[in-house]
Amino acid sequence: MSSIPKPECTAKLPSPALTVVASNTDESELNDDSTKHDGRKRSFPHERGIWASYVFVDCSDIDGLRSIQQECKSFLDAGTTIDFRLVDHLHLSLTKTFTIHHHNIASLVDNLQELLTVQKTFRLEYEGLEVYVNEERTRTFLGVRVAPASCDTLETLVTSLDECMEQYKLPKFYTQRSFHVSILWCLDDREEEIRAHLPALTDVFEQVYEEEYGEMNKPVRKLCFKCGNKTFYFQLA
Repeated sequence: MSSIPKPECTAKLPSPALTVVASNTDESELNDDSTKHDGRKRSFPHERGIWASYVFVDCSDIDGLRSIQQECKSFLDAGTTIDFRLVDHLHLSLTKTFTIHHHNIASLVDNLQELLTVQKTFRLEYEGLEVYVNEERTRTFLGVRVAPASCDTLETLVTSLDECMEQYKLPKFYTQRSFHVSILWCLDDREEEIRAHLPALTDVFEQVYEEEYGEMNKPVRKLCFKCGNKTFYFQLA
């Protein structure tokens, strides 16, 4: 008697709207030694199985922002004694950084995919510089502000993301929002000192922005979710 052939197992393919990239960072290598992180301290202690995460717009490929970053650092290095550092990964945050248990990640990614992949492609325009201090007031940042013309889309995105965060009892975004891309940072609360240089720094920004306007205002075609050592990319409609 001939045997009944077994059905072939077909692997479930990922949605073309979702891409996942893993870094080489091993969770076991993470630690809270601030001397290994340029003096930075975690907002929350590292704990195995709980992943630091956030949703953002990736701005790392915008050469104009890199030019503004370098020009502002050169200006501040020459005019102050503050030890400024370059922000390595230029991005615009759409959520606060939060922690999530490993067993909730897949569900959250599904929810984010459903939410974000129906959003339309949009453009970001920029307008000047601002000084920001983190909630713990342990670090100060110089950031490039998003222009008001681009904020309505971001407000809509953040409102939707806040609703998603609430489902997992995660923190919502800031109520007083100032959308920006941080380009420089330093330790401690140095807001007053840096703010004194804002007029001159704004001149630096405007000169570069005028030259790089076309390149800097490229459409945003994807949003990103960083979770531990993995980054999920959601293609916009």
